[in-house]
Amino acid sequence: MKNDTKKYAEQGLCSIREACEFLSLGKTSLYNLMAQGKLPFVFLGGVRRIPRAALVEFTQNVLENGRIELAN
Repeated sequence: MKNDTKKYAEQGLCSIREACEFLSLGKTSLYNLMAQGKLPFVFLGGVRRIPRAALVEFTQNVLENGRIELAN
């Protein structure tokens, strides 16, 4: 876990708004992805942040698999 934290810190962290813009998703869909464990996040000062590297990896997976389920 520590290595992941270091990797994410080096890549930078995004706010919920920035992640929504990056993925072209609404907040509800983004929160669903986090709740399902499909998109990692960290709490920083009580606020959720999403590693940029995780957003890029998620996008690559969607491109390879063709789609992702956004079930509630």
